Formats: sequence, structure tokens, C-alpha cells
Amino acid sequence: MLKGTNASSGIGIGNAVIVEEKELVIKRETVRDAAAEVERFKGALDLTLKKTEELAADLATRVGEKEAEIMQGHMMLLMDPMLTGEIETAICAEYAIEQVCTTYADLFASMDDELMQQRATDMRDIKTRMQREMLGVESVDIASLPAGTILVAKDLTPSMTAGIKPENVAGIVTELGGKTSHSAILARALEIPAVVAVPDLMNQVENGHVIVLD
Repeated sequence: MLKGTNASSGIGIGNAVIVEEKELVIKRETVRDAAAEVERFKGALDLTLKKTEELAADLATRVGEKEAEIMQGHMMLLMDPMLTGEIETAICAEYAIEQVCTTYADLFASMDDELMQQRATDMRDIKTRMQREMLGVESVDIASLPAGTILVAKDLTPSMTAGIKPENVAGIVTELGGKTSHSAILARALEIPAVVAVPDLMNQVENGHVIVLD
């Protein structure tokens, strides 16, 4: 029996579906056309912002305005001129996003305020999403998980959790995370049982395993 931290109450029974995003390899590349690189970044930024807005609107309709505020917070970060300005002046784009967003995330994580610490997770989430847009790497389609799924992951970002369809996901289990994270808050709002911080989870569960989550 595996044990973790209760993040959303309830009992879930279903088949394990392991969700793993493809790892991104970010390198500093030589840029010959700085203006074109800035435009490439702006294109990825616009796409990420549009998809975030759609997630926020969907959450507001399905769950509530309060829960949608989590993704609206992502939109505010994406529209922050200080953040985007630093990235534009530090091109190559993917590497600049890595450096600038990680700096901001580390700053948020070092703060005593719990709300600001959550911003660190949000910043890392939007960092990865922008990089995926730039590299043309598709994210896992959480919305297409089959009925009776127990979603198993190393960790869940707020944007991934926001795309879950509760009628298909009977429970969530993650190796990392905490009960005050934005992902846990969304799981509770969606009324999906969730257990987080399960040690060595990814080495002990395989796709198709029947899981009973309490």
C-alpha cells in the first residue's frame, strides 16, 4: 500500500494512466537575426496567452470564477512587461525564457508568503508552455483521457489540472505536490479525489494497474 498526502477527499477506483510530458532540452544557440527571434517569441507568447484565456473561460463556466482566477493569474504573468521585456533583450528565445522565468520562479519560491510561493509553480508552468510552443512540442492531451482513469504523474501543473474532465478521471495520484498547491485546489473544485507526495510513485505504478485511491 502506498501512502501520501490527502489533497482532495473521496474514493476513486480505476485504471492507472501515467502522464509524462516529453522532456525539453534547452540550449543556448547563436542567433543571427535578433528581430526575427523576438517575433518568434512574441508568436509563442500570444499562443500561450490565448490558450490560457481559453482555459480560464472554460474553468469559469464548468467550475466557477474563483477557480478561474488561477489561470487568470497566469495571464497576468504572461502580460507582465518586465518579464517579457527581459526575455526579448536576452534572445535566443528558448534559453532566455528558461533563464528569466527560472529567476522569477526562484524569487517567488524564496518568499515567506504562501500565495507568492505558489507563483513559483505558476511561473514554471508558463515557462514550459511557452517553450513547447516555440519548439513545436505537443503537450499531453489531458482532456482525452478515457473514462475510469486514475491519473498518475510525477506532478501536475495548474494548466494540466484545469484541462481535466471530471467525468473521465476517477482520481489523481502524484509523486510531488502539496495540498495547498493550485493543482490541489483545482482538484478539490472539480471534486476529484487526489493524493499527492507519494514517495517513489512513478517506479511502482504501471499503465493499466487497477488503483483504489482513498
